[in-house]
Amino acid sequence: MSVEKRFSDNGDGIVKDNESGLVWCKKDSWQIYQDWLTFQEAMSWVDELNKKDFLGFHDWRMPEKDEIKKLFLPTSTIMGRSNQELHLDHAFEPGGGNGSWCMPFDQQAAFYFSYTSGILQTFDQDFSQGYLRIVRLYPD
Repeated sequence: MSVEKRFSDNGDGIVKDNESGLVWCKKDSWQIYQDWLTFQEAMSWVDELNKKDFLGFHDWRMPEKDEIKKLFLPTSTIMGRSNQELHLDHAFEPGGGNGSWCMPFDQQAAFYFSYTSGILQTFDQDFSQGYLRIVRLYPD
C-alpha cells in the first residue's frame, strides 16, 4: 500500500496539498512577476492574474495566515533566491522569495510569513520587499 505524498506536482504549474485540499501556485510572485510587491500591490496582482485566467483559473487569492503556516516544513529545504534556504516541499519550484504576504490585514499592517524561519510577522502594508504565493481551493 503506497502512502500518498502530501504535496503533488501535476506538471501544470500548480501544487496540490492533499492534506488541506488547497492548490498552490508552484511559483511565487518573484518568479512570475520578477519584482517585489507591497501588500496592496500583491492584492492588485492577484486581481490581474484572475482577469487573465492564470493557469486556467480565475479564483486565485492571497492565503490566510493559518493556510500559509502549513507550507512550512522544517525537514524539507529548497533553495530560494539569493541562496536562502526555504523550508518548503520539493514540489515547489526553487528560486522563489523568502516568504509571502497573507491575510488578514488592517489599515496599517499586514501579515508576512517567512519560509526560512516559520515565523509570522506584521509589516507595514507599504513594506516594499514582499512576495506572494497564491492559492485557491481545489474543487472536489
